[in-house]
Amino acid sequence: MANTTTTEVAEIIEKKVSTIVTDTLIQESVMIPSVRDFSALVGMGMDRLDIPLFNELAEVNVSEVSAVTPATIDPTASQLPLDQHKSIPWVISDKASYQSKLNIVSEAVRNGAKTLAKGIDNKLIADLDGSGATRTALTANPLQDITLAKQQLDQADVPRSDRFIIASPAFCKSLLDDNTIVNANQYGSREAQQNGEVTRLFGFTILESNSPNIQEDGFIAFHRQAVAFARQLSVSLKSEYKVLEHHWAYSMSHLFGSVITDATRVKIFDGNALP
Repeated sequence: MANTTTTEVAEIIEKKVSTIVTDTLIQESVMIPSVRDFSALVGMGMDRLDIPLFNELAEVNVSEVSAVTPATIDPTASQLPLDQHKSIPWVISDKASYQSKLNIVSEAVRNGAKTLAKGIDNKLIADLDGSGATRTALTANPLQDITLAKQQLDQADVPRSDRFIIASPAFCKSLLDDNTIVNANQYGSREAQQNGEVTRLFGFTILESNSPNIQEDGFIAFHRQAVAFARQLSVSLKSEYKVLEHHWAYSMSHLFGSVITDATRVKIFDGNALP
């Protein structure tokens, strides 16, 4: 067994993998841009991250004769466990390396990054689905479902900005098939579609995912501050040459975690709860 990090092949891989992985994760993950990312606060020796949560401050009237009564800031913490250590291993034989007309390593890295992005999305959506948030049965009208989600978040005093809906392909089809709805480019802007969004409607950025954690035909409405994400170990690629097996062995891995920080900012519309 030889350490190949100083070989020409490994040097080429090392230079390309970071760019490929970063670009692919950005393109393929629909959830990472919609949640709070605390990766910059994570360091070595940590198995979790304590995220401070603050109580809401109250407005008071100012009196000319007496002091105002201040609210006591009593921060609590939500623990974000860094427990999602994922790896994608593969091998490439000498024969495949010699005879392939493609850059096999680059393609494998790109495909691996897609799988990692999907894994992150599935974890974040599973957190939302398991948050204990209010569940509502879908109606036959997708626009009515979205306005009801808006009403529920409004009544919970959730900020109007940074609201998202992650929806199943079936719900997105029902929405876009509605003759009263038009997609993003018909509004006069293609920005939403270019960002991988379905559309923007009633204050929500609507995203689509085929994650099994979204109930069939359903969707989850949430605010960015409802979910926290952090990566402790960025995606790394390690390789070594197996002399007796005549192949290169590769492994891509990363380490991350996520947690629900405010379930009141999550509303679930369950396709399986249809009356």
